[in-house]
Amino acid sequence: MEKTFTLAFPLAGRRSQIEADNPPHRQEPVFPGRPLNSLIPKAEIGKPDIFQSMEYRSFLNEYVAWRQQGNASFSKRAFSQKYFGSTGILYAVIQGQRDLGPKLRVRCAAALSLGDKENEYFDLLVQHNQAKKDLERDFLFEKLSRFLHSKPWVVRENQHKYYAKWHYAVVFSYLGLDKKKSTPREIAAELYPPLSEAQVQEAIDILMELELVRKSDRGYALTRNHLVSGGFGGEVALEYNRQIQALTNDLARDDITKFKAFSTQVTTVSNESLKTIRKKFSVFQAEIQDVLAKDKGTDKVCTVVFQIIPNTL
Repeated sequence: MEKTFTLAFPLAGRRSQIEADNPPHRQEPVFPGRPLNSLIPKAEIGKPDIFQSMEYRSFLNEYVAWRQQGNASFSKRAFSQKYFGSTGILYAVIQGQRDLGPKLRVRCAAALSLGDKENEYFDLLVQHNQAKKDLERDFLFEKLSRFLHSKPWVVRENQHKYYAKWHYAVVFSYLGLDKKKSTPREIAAELYPPLSEAQVQEAIDILMELELVRKSDRGYALTRNHLVSGGFGGEVALEYNRQIQALTNDLARDDITKFKAFSTQVTTVSNESLKTIRKKFSVFQAEIQDVLAKDKGTDKVCTVVFQIIPNTL
């Protein structure tokens, strides 16, 4: 049996994506009895937690500093020679002059005395940090976020704040442009549809709370240039998409020429073909990300919308 759908492609866009899928239910762990700190051996107090790290080079640097703090005779060069076969490799890795290949990652796990779960996380973290393409980084971030209460897990769970209002993502993207506008009032005057100074300030406050934005000499700067939705979904995702749909409708009523690209096709389609179309959406998203990754002169903020609207039951 064939079904009829409307395929709408209002194009513009960058940086953030969201899917309206059902989120997995997670069971919060309960730790009765003594505080967790009382269960940590004294020798381990202050040791950097790999699960709270988003950058493996920073973790290595923190680990070495922790070892030096607890042992005055600790030598970074001797440590590097023992585990990496050269006195300079560890320094080169920490400074970003050298990557960690599979063999060095195994040596690193031994040097850091990582357990099985820690080693699994560390290996994924290295791959994520060294990945060249956004699609690969997104895939690895999704795996990292499955480690309960890890930093990626917290980032993923806190995304409901980022997606609470459509203009948060717009302000985030605007702050990534090379603009001289630095105050909420100046930024508000640059955005469309119009935002108030209070709305821009609210967005900046949320972005700073989520550690996505920091203050700089020129006003504000991003702490990271790429966001990952991590399969984020549920009612918040649906509400975000309702806001985007309302935004699309308002802009169309105001002036249809505001859309930089717009294409709509009504057609009949089978379930199998519909699955193929959805896969092509994903492929097209990846292609867009590759284009944006190579973009050197960004001067606009746009929203890309993919829609499949069922017109029959």
